[in-house]
Amino acid sequence: MSTVRSYEFTPPIRCWIKHLLEGRYNSMENSLYTIFGALKRIRIVATITNREEFMSKRSSDINSPTEEVSTNLRFELDDGTGIISAVKWDVDVENYGDINKGVLVDVLGRIGFYGEKVQINNIAFIKKITNPNYVLLREADIIKKIKSGDLHEIPKAPVSGSELEEDTFFDDIPSEIDVEKLFSETKSPKIDKVKEEIFTIIYEYSQDGNGISLEELQRRTKVSENKLRTYINDLVMESRIYPTEENIYQSY
Repeated sequence: MSTVRSYEFTPPIRCWIKHLLEGRYNSMENSLYTIFGALKRIRIVATITNREEFMSKRSSDINSPTEEVSTNLRFELDDGTGIISAVKWDVDVENYGDINKGVLVDVLGRIGFYGEKVQINNIAFIKKITNPNYVLLREADIIKKIKSGDLHEIPKAPVSGSELEEDTFFDDIPSEIDVEKLFSETKSPKIDKVKEEIFTIIYEYSQDGNGISLEELQRRTKVSENKLRTYINDLVMESRIYPTEENIYQSY
C-alpha cells in the first residue's frame, strides 16, 4: 500500500437547523459561530417543505459579454428544530426528479447569509433517504456530540458581519442499532492505518469524478469484503466519503 495521506479538507459538521439559526455569522471568515464552533460546511437531515426552480445568468468567459443561463433549485428544509433555505446551483433538473416536497433528504452544503437570515447557499449534494435507521444514526451522532460536553460559547456580539435573528445510498446501515453504545464514553480513537489507506485510495479515484467500486477497492487493499464494508461505513458516518451509486464511492 502507498504512504497514508492525511485528510485535506475540513469535514462538514453534523447539526440541527436550530444550531444554525441560533448562531452568529462572521462575514470576514464566511463562517457561522455555533455551539460546535465556527462552521463553514454542514450536513443535516431534513424534510423538503418546498421546492422551486429559478434561472440565473453567468458569464462563460470574463473576456466575453456572452452569458449562459443556468437552472437552479431552491429548497425549504425542516428538521423539526427549525426551517432553513438551501440552494443547489446549475443543475440538470431531470436528475432531481425524486427530490420533491415531502421527501426526507441528507444535505451537505456551505453556510451563507442572505437577507438577515442564515442559509445553505451552496448545496454540495442532496440525497433522498430511504432507510429510517440512517436518520437514527445521524440523530445519535448529534446527541452524542452534545452530551460529550465539548461545546463552544457563541460570542455575545459578532466579531464581524451581521447578527442572526433567533428565530438505495444507505444499504450498509445495520438493521439493529445499539443506541446506548453510540452514546457510551470512549477513549480518543487511534489512527487506523488501514482505514486511512482506504480513504486515500477513494480520494485518488474521486479526482476524475468517477469514484471507485467496492470490487476494485477490495482488489487494491486485499481486505476482506466484510471488513472493507465496515471501514466504508465508518468513513460515510464521518462524512469523509459518500456512495454515488450501489457499491461506488467518492470522497468530498
